[in-house]
Amino acid sequence: MKRIPVYLAIAALGFTAACNNAQQSGKGTAQQSDSIPMTPATAAGKVAVTLKDRNKDTAQVVIKFEINGEVKEKSFEQAILQEGSDEDVIRVAWDKPNSAYIGVVKPNRAPRYYHASVDSSNGALKIFWATVPPKPVWLYMENVQGLGKVAHSGEILTSYRKNIQSAKIIEDFIVEIKPGTNPEEVVLYVEFAGVNKTMTMPVPKGYKATIQKTATPDHVYFSMEKDGKLDAVMDLKVEDGHLQVEHLKEIK
Repeated sequence: MKRIPVYLAIAALGFTAACNNAQQSGKGTAQQSDSIPMTPATAAGKVAVTLKDRNKDTAQVVIKFEINGEVKEKSFEQAILQEGSDEDVIRVAWDKPNSAYIGVVKPNRAPRYYHASVDSSNGALKIFWATVPPKPVWLYMENVQGLGKVAHSGEILTSYRKNIQSAKIIEDFIVEIKPGTNPEEVVLYVEFAGVNKTMTMPVPKGYKATIQKTATPDHVYFSMEKDGKLDAVMDLKVEDGHLQVEHLKEIK
């Protein structure tokens, strides 16, 4: 697989207007409510992210952090979502001029976060895995930057049927999206080997419900499409002969 470094804009994907507002206020993100996305800071450095061996079960996330004339590079092992481009699965957001969070999407659509910062005691550059970023940070990265959403240019798919073998069972894996009782909802139907599940799913204004295929015929997502981006809501798959249905997130 060609290894191409993905460079994200220093000012966090060009949200310069929001950055200027933060500078003018002089208050930064510290005084923002933790229930709303942060206002990104103006970066004092650069972060470059490269994905290596993305097509393997365990890939490498290489993060290069440059600031104040210093450079630090660190590599992490992580399983990465196969669908979409590298740009789809990476986001960088600066919460302070010398502090940036990096999000990389895992196969289950949940992001793994990393944190690049400068040690206040000695000025050393640090890059660590961040288990739980501050809520305003992940709200900004997931809801504003769209971390976890995959580009979509195909048609809206409302019916999926594939004859598959799982364990010793050979049956049709069926997923269907049917109209609900009102325009704000749809009915999602999933079936394999006589086991089925029917769910009423809300469709927020401006979104379209669709079935998102993956690289394997026994696995699809029930997703929401808006402005050419897909946001996975339900993980639908057959594993070891059993139908698996998992709720990933709620879109409002």
